[in-house]
Amino acid sequence: MNKAKIISLTILLLLFILSCSKKSNFIGFEEDIEDKIITDTLTNSINFKKSYKDSISNYQGNTKLIVGKFNGVEVRSLLKFKNLPDSAWVDSTTINSCEIIIIKKLLFDTDFDVNVYKVTLDWNENSVNFDSLWNAYSNQLAQFNTSQDTIIFNIEIDTLKNWIESDSTNFGIMLKFDGCLVNDFVEFYSSESSNYPYLQINYTDTTDTDTTKTYKASEDTFIGNITNCEILDSTVIRNLPPTGIIVSFCLDSLINKLENPLDLSKISVNKAEIIINSTMIDSYFISESYLYIEPYYICDTTYITTERLPLLEREISKFDPEDLFKINITALLQRYLREEGRNNQIMLKSTTENKDFSFIKFTFENEKPYLKITYTKPILKD
Repeated sequence: MNKAKIISLTILLLLFILSCSKKSNFIGFEEDIEDKIITDTLTNSINFKKSYKDSISNYQGNTKLIVGKFNGVEVRSLLKFKNLPDSAWVDSTTINSCEIIIIKKLLFDTDFDVNVYKVTLDWNENSVNFDSLWNAYSNQLAQFNTSQDTIIFNIEIDTLKNWIESDSTNFGIMLKFDGCLVNDFVEFYSSESSNYPYLQINYTDTTDTDTTKTYKASEDTFIGNITNCEILDSTVIRNLPPTGIIVSFCLDSLINKLENPLDLSKISVNKAEIIINSTMIDSYFISESYLYIEPYYICDTTYITTERLPLLEREISKFDPEDLFKINITALLQRYLREEGRNNQIMLKSTTENKDFSFIKFTFENEKPYLKITYTKPILKD
């Protein structure tokens, strides 16, 4: 049998099968698939439960150093310079001056003075916290005001020599404010950015030549301490201290729309979003262009333990003050419908917790978020 005959017989066989179908379309269903794809807006389906505050830790790879106090959190910055010349270099040169240069990134409100202290205990930028270093400083080395974009302050030559000759006790410096400061802070660029802090030494060598060398900060970070817990009891998502909001979803109105409520687990969720209107935003501060929010499944509502979705299912939503706030929870809702989730609570929190003072504060007293869902209803065969 040649190829042309095989193709002809195959076409005839397909036509015969299709003609035997009792349905009005070629896939054998009475209704078009488009009729099964539905978009609903479910009001009174999202309920705020409470806020959840975690402890402050280090944000790895942070491009910012912060000094100040904001929303009940005091923050100090730490810098260390461990890549300095050796003691033999000190003996062969005359040091003329030593300066540290840092670049301002952002000032929240008004200028204030920052004091520079010598740190008296060793620390690691990835693990240090406020409790371990809050009083480990002495000897004020300098002071500067935040009014300039480029901050330059002098370090005494004897202090520099001590750092070089006693490298094992060179624990760097602490930047902190002293006195009364309420809701004001300054951000500087850290060593993780292109505008990194550096120490600059001007010296005269044995040939009577004046030379200037710079040394990038080898470690830097900031530490934070919660000084006023009372103001944290609000509907807020924030980076410092890490705070998320817990919401539950109620699908009764969706169930009532189904011909058979038992079909809930068979629904395919095309897209599900929590919608928050601008009227529900009480206040906010975004240090950078946007704040990104990620939903987490709460696997234990008693001890508030969360579970992050697998990488391919993670849903990151952008908060833009100029746009409608939509939080994608498609994968989480699908998990719940398929009874993979044990409860109907999720936590919404920032993807950049501990990075800066960014926050969004909500007000749900007069209006609640709602759920917009596009789903495919189960198609039942005869």
